[in-house]
Amino acid sequence: MAINTENLWATVGMHPHDATDLTDTVMDTFRQLADHPKVVALGEMGLDYYRDLSPRSAQKTAFERQLDLAEELDMPIIVHNRDAYHDILPILRPRKGRIVGVLHSFSGDVEFMQKALDIGFYIGIGGPVTYKKSDDLQTVAKQVPANRLLIETDCPWLAPQFRRGKRNEPSYVKSVAERIAELRGTSLEEIGRITTQNFVALINKV
Repeated sequence: MAINTENLWATVGMHPHDATDLTDTVMDTFRQLADHPKVVALGEMGLDYYRDLSPRSAQKTAFERQLDLAEELDMPIIVHNRDAYHDILPILRPRKGRIVGVLHSFSGDVEFMQKALDIGFYIGIGGPVTYKKSDDLQTVAKQVPANRLLIETDCPWLAPQFRRGKRNEPSYVKSVAERIAELRGTSLEEIGRITTQNFVALINKV
């Protein structure tokens, strides 16, 4: 789809749910796919301790292997983190300066945000920022530095409040941007400008 669509790009990676499937052959395939000009990042990769669909040891191994590949290819990463706060940063921190990326669908608090910023990561905020009881995430949306903010949908999951519980769509990112603009006391246009600028800074193949 990305090959045939202007302004649409792809990433390649193994979600932690499928960590036990990450073989040498799969890694070789990732390496080959990553060479395509429309593949702009690796991921999503990371740790998911909420569902634990793969053993945690396998998740960590798969994460480390994909981080090695990101370093080898000098590509940014998209990080999945669910209920794994105490393990995700110790894996990323030793690679500070060698790995860049985004903590996508961010669900942590300001303290965790600051630790992620300290190792050079961007903060990706999606639909949950529009939920009525997302106090921690709304505080993050207010305080994240403008040059480290990204917006997303995590389609088909986590639709904004007006469609909560239903299928998410890429176009709903506007609702995310509107809520963040409201929280930060700025305009929708300004959020669009800074997040586009940040996206281009992170994804250097675009």
